Amino acid sequence: MTAAVRDAAGGSVRIIATYDREGYDVVYLRDDVESKVASLAEGVHEELVIREVGRDYLEELFEAGALHCSMHRFEELTAFHFIEDGFTGLFVSIDSDADVPLASFAETCRAQLE
Repeated sequence: MTAAVRDAAGGSVRIIATYDREGYDVVYLRDDVESKVASLAEGVHEELVIREVGRDYLEELFEAGALHCSMHRFEELTAFHFIEDGFTGLFVSIDSDADVPLASFAETCRAQLE
């Protein structure tokens, strides 16, 4: 799973994690962010699961089909949340200065859920 995503974003990948309602599984973690992830992962997981509740609302609001991904850009990182059914998904974060082609990067990440 990690090879395709890491190839698409180079050395900028910070974390790749899958999750479901019960918990999360970190499948890749860059050494320099390990301590930060340890202290924040539970809260992020909870937020990702909660977002599933609002999925139908967003799909109806935008009238643009199924919601595939959300993105949050911060000073230090850009976080991607790829949503699947049943409160499952994929979380990927990259360095904020990474210059990745959005459409192809998103498709590469989404393909990891199949």
